[in-house]
Amino acid sequence: MLHLPPFYLFCDVMSGLFWSLTYVFIIHRGHLDKAHGMPLWALALNFAWEFNYSFITPSPMPQRAINIIWCLLDMVILYHFLKFCKVDYPTLTKKTMYPLVAAAFVLCWLIVVMCQYEFWPSAPADYPLGMGRAYSAWGMDLSMSILFIYFIIRRDSMIGQSMWTAIFMFIGNLFAAIPFIVYQGKGIPGVPELRYFYPLIFVFALSFNLVYIGQCYWYSKRDGINPWKRW
Repeated sequence: MLHLPPFYLFCDVMSGLFWSLTYVFIIHRGHLDKAHGMPLWALALNFAWEFNYSFITPSPMPQRAINIIWCLLDMVILYHFLKFCKVDYPTLTKKTMYPLVAAAFVLCWLIVVMCQYEFWPSAPADYPLGMGRAYSAWGMDLSMSILFIYFIIRRDSMIGQSMWTAIFMFIGNLFAAIPFIVYQGKGIPGVPELRYFYPLIFVFALSFNLVYIGQCYWYSKRDGINPWKRW
C-alpha cells in the first residue's frame, strides 16, 4: 500500500471535495437552466482521466474513491449535454451529435493513456502508475480553465453557470496544487521532480480560474443577477 504524508492526503481529499461540489453545482444549474454546464472537450478530458484512473489503472486511495465519485457525476453532466446540446449546437441532429461525442471521449481517453505510457519509465518502482498521471491531470486542468472562459464568452450569458461553480473550481485546483509545491523534490511517489514546469502550469491554471470567477461576477451583474444567490 502506498503511504503518503497526512498533509498530502488532506489536500487530496479537499481537492476532491471542492471539485465534487463544482460538479454538483454544474448539475444543479444545468437542470434549472435546461443547459449543460461544462464544455464538451472539458467533459471528455475529465471523464477519460477519471475512468482510466478509477478502473483501468486505479489510483491509490483515497484518490480512487474520489475518481469514481467524479465519474458518476460526470455521467450526469454528460446526460445534460446530450439532452440540452441544442443550446450550443442548434443545427446538429442527434444522429450527428452522438458520434461526435463518442469520438471526443475516445480521443481524450487515448491522450490520457498515451501520456501515461510516455512517462511510465520515469516512475519509481513503488509507484506503478507513472508520472503521466500528474502530467495529464494538470494539462487537463489548464485546458479546462481556458475552455470555461471560452464557454461563457461564446454564450454571452450565465446560462448553465454560477459564481459558486467558478469559486469551487478554483479552490479544488488550489488544493491539488499545494502538495506538488510542498513536496517538490522530496521523493514523494507521484510528484514529478520538476522545478519550472509545474509552477508555470499552476500559475496559468489558477490565473485562468480567477479570470473565470471575474467573468461570472461581471456577467451576473450585467444581467441583473445576484451572483452570490445564484446556486
